[in-house]
Amino acid sequence: MDMAMLIKIVKFYGRFTPSFSAIGYYARRPLWGLNKFDFHSQTWLVTGASGGIGRAIAVAAAQHGARVIAVARNEQKLAELVASVPPGLALETRTADLSLMSETAALVDRLQGEKLKINVLVNNVGALIHEHELTVEGKESSYALNILNQFLLTEKLIGRGLLKQESSIINMSSGGMYNAPLMVDRMNQLDPARYGGVMAYAVHKRGQAELTKYWQQKYGEALQLRCYVMHPGWTDTAGVRHAMPRFRKILRLVLRNDYQGADTAVWLAARRPEADPGAFWLDRKPRSAHAYPATRTSRYSPNDLAQYLTDECGAYLLPN
Repeated sequence: MDMAMLIKIVKFYGRFTPSFSAIGYYARRPLWGLNKFDFHSQTWLVTGASGGIGRAIAVAAAQHGARVIAVARNEQKLAELVASVPPGLALETRTADLSLMSETAALVDRLQGEKLKINVLVNNVGALIHEHELTVEGKESSYALNILNQFLLTEKLIGRGLLKQESSIINMSSGGMYNAPLMVDRMNQLDPARYGGVMAYAVHKRGQAELTKYWQQKYGEALQLRCYVMHPGWTDTAGVRHAMPRFRKILRLVLRNDYQGADTAVWLAARRPEADPGAFWLDRKPRSAHAYPATRTSRYSPNDLAQYLTDECGAYLLPN
């Protein structure tokens, strides 16, 4: 490792570790008081809920009285989730591969058939995928999972009238987005030679933040929606253990647990604070969505991204 790279790494960890790790969580936690949340009469839809932060969000919401629909592609893990919680919690599961538009659309069809009305949508599912691969629908896999089908799911739920008035949409992003501006032309990287998993993840996570602005502007007033994008902090999830082993090896002792990573999502749903939709929430406060000047400007707008994703979804977004 050359000296320039070493200095860069030291600066990175020195700047972000005190805030993003469990150190930041424990420093801020005493200021919050008791968690007196009441989600009775609410229905939540949480994606990527079979493990990690998504599981923690689903369990916490159910413990505070919500009816929770936990969505993931692994039926066995979902069954283990239900078996692990105390009897009496209203925690249900739906199986869907949210990297596929066909299964995402089918999930919405099923929810509509069940006449569900959702109060809180948590777009949590996502992954950092190092190897380039395509879905059976011809989309780059991380793009399909991290943003394309999140857009499809949210738009179809709104279009079908399945989100109640005064609902909340919470998008689980990552500090990885600090490394990219909005880059619509890099969303679906079909060329393996130009693909890099870390950069793709950053581009998609920045896209989530821009979609938050788009949804708030388009639907916020009419539906009284509150749309948030948040950072869970550096959390010791299975995804981190698989995709970022070196990072975990360095920081293992100070990484957050799943419930610490989930805390802000649960709090946002409970309090529904007003804030600039461009804010990036971390530990119950809006933070800057940019750590570096280079990501603040882009030739693309949130509307450009939404139009691109609409075109990508094609017939899946046509009204019935």
